[in-house]
Amino acid sequence: MTRKFRTRLNIVAAVVAALGFVSVAAEPSSADTSIKVSSNCDVAGQVCTGDLYMNYHSVAKSGEENPTGSFASFYGDVPDQAGTALYEGANLVQYEYVFASGLGDGSGIAVKNDAASADDCSDVDGYRVYYNSGYAGHSQAIPHYYGCAASTNLDSTLKNENASSHFA
Repeated sequence: MTRKFRTRLNIVAAVVAALGFVSVAAEPSSADTSIKVSSNCDVAGQVCTGDLYMNYHSVAKSGEENPTGSFASFYGDVPDQAGTALYEGANLVQYEYVFASGLGDGSGIAVKNDAASADDCSDVDGYRVYYNSGYAGHSQAIPHYYGCAASTNLDSTLKNENASSHFA
């Protein structure tokens, strides 16, 4: 081998080793966890009742009925309907919000950007659903129906483009 070839080979080996080290260092530790939940009440053992139900399907006419298919329930403000990450001890746990499993169409699908209608089942608070995370962009008020008896279709801007929600 010529000296020039060995130098190039050493440089290539060094680059490959460095890239290999970077890719190993960038992987999450085995202690990190991802959990799919259909309610923000399931995050870190919180106890609450869902007041806003995000539905996978629309209803034929808003305010007339509840849709078939799966839903997810939220209590309080939700800045990102994709989910939330929390440290539980030394472990980072990523909670991903999905439509409830085993409840028909939409089961297990991410809530963010996949809801078609919503129910405001709160006794005292109204809700708004937003186009962007962090309560930004176009929004829609979701009216309360007594006894949580009906759903409101998300408007054409928000249908399958929902990202956050909060008490209005």
